[in-house]
Amino acid sequence: MKTKTETFVSDVAGTRLDQFLALKLPRYSRGHAQILIAQGAVTVDGVQRSPDHRLKDGARVAVNLGGSDWSGKDEFESMVIFEDKNMLVLLKPAGLLMHPLGDSWLKAPEAALAEVAPNLAGLLQKARPEILRAKTPRCGIVHRLDRQTSGVLLAAKTPKAYESLVEQFKEREIQKLYRAIVRGVPDDRLTKVDAPIGRLPGHRKITVSPFGKAAETSFKVVASCKSAAIVEARPLTGRTHQIRAHLGHLGHPVMGDEEFDTPRLRAPWPPRLMLHAHQIQFTHPQTGKPAEFRAEPPKDFRDFWALCRARI
Repeated sequence: MKTKTETFVSDVAGTRLDQFLALKLPRYSRGHAQILIAQGAVTVDGVQRSPDHRLKDGARVAVNLGGSDWSGKDEFESMVIFEDKNMLVLLKPAGLLMHPLGDSWLKAPEAALAEVAPNLAGLLQKARPEILRAKTPRCGIVHRLDRQTSGVLLAAKTPKAYESLVEQFKEREIQKLYRAIVRGVPDDRLTKVDAPIGRLPGHRKITVSPFGKAAETSFKVVASCKSAAIVEARPLTGRTHQIRAHLGHLGHPVMGDEEFDTPRLRAPWPPRLMLHAHQIQFTHPQTGKPAEFRAEPPKDFRDFWALCRARI
């Protein structure tokens, strides 16, 4: 990914720095200009200044726009499993952010391209600019996967497709199947967890809690070795971190889960969270016909399972 720096010369003394940037970069809101300044991406005559800094006449303002010249089109094309004029089915790699933090990218989608770290919102508008031209909400993102989770993901290309897919998620009409490598081997090959999850007061961690929202997940052991197993997880509700919280509650956390997993003596530690979105079933937003797509676990997932079988 290349970076891009633009330089402007102040021609009106006394203008606030954030206001000046919003005028010179019409694609960006004043709020996003303030974010760029806070990130240290803006200098005035080579010095970082605050958003309310008053510019002198002739001051040189340099802005590092980070990923505005992203060269990730080939990377994006390798993610495409299926595409038509309505939607995309993607294989999200582990490590890819869905979108920037905060909501500035919702008000000014180009803000996603200013992030140093690649994110799906930026890749979608770079590789499929027609999504923005159609004014599709959220750059077409209709659901999310955690940054360290790999797997199959849907994106809408038109507002109509977006509305259809979001409604299907809301009504729990979309079925998702995940695969996870878990610590230990569950006693029951088939089990279901029906337990509310949420944050305890004053805590960040999402876990099973009487203060949480209703959540239900069914699990099936599909392979096992001495001290680990591959589990298929089918969430029947769509809560944040639901699978991770329920497996932690069972005492068989997803390996590599920093919230629930604990390293064991002589046991290998995975390169990332061993959770993969394996399959998705939904109704096509245009044809109304049932659709199903799957993405096999990536190499790092398969390699780590082989290591578990060999060492544990």
